[in-house]
Amino acid sequence: MAHVGADRFRRACRTAWATAATTGRRRGAEVWPDDLADVPHELSDLVDGDLQLGFALYRAMPCYANLTYLGLAEHDDAFWDRIRALLDVPDDRLANPVLYWLWCGPFESPAEVTDAWTRLTAGADDRRLARLLDVSGPVPWRLKAPLIERYAGRRPDLALRALEAASYDIHGDVDPAAARRLLDRLPPGPGTTDLRDRLDELGRSRSWRLGGSARRRSR
Repeated sequence: MAHVGADRFRRACRTAWATAATTGRRRGAEVWPDDLADVPHELSDLVDGDLQLGFALYRAMPCYANLTYLGLAEHDDAFWDRIRALLDVPDDRLANPVLYWLWCGPFESPAEVTDAWTRLTAGADDRRLARLLDVSGPVPWRLKAPLIERYAGRRPDLALRALEAASYDIHGDVDPAAARRLLDRLPPGPGTTDLRDRLDELGRSRSWRLGGSARRRSR
């Protein structure tokens, strides 16, 4: 605390708690005052290599910036234990920055996504699984499809959001034909028609790419 001053630390914590719930969900929602924006970065050296202290800082000041430094630590059992604990907390202000970090970090990493998804979904309750599905867009279809299918009957709204993320995310991963079959099982509602059109478009695009690859191989 002395490293950045007690007053700046307290104000940075208040700002983090005030903005954490919308992390990655509303552009500009996490903008901090200029005199506080560097506080997490100034504290990073103090927690480097100390996983317990780093996560304690995050719980005091829940923000994506603190997670970027925590994410540099080894992703071992102790690390994932702490990530799972945060995803199980009812308060979205602690969970949502973690979800955003997963979405644009491990879930986009071909080298890490399988291990991360498996560790986080194994033995998870409905709250954690629902949260993970909301940010599952980049997760390979083969990993998330069984979970989307499980929720298609119980929580069609959640299944729809997961299908939308898979279809619209920049790095979204989807099997258009399988997703279309799942979508057809959901009740009609806002967004289903647009998503059906999107999946048809992706299906045509995939067929064209596969056909092009076959033609190139035949030459």
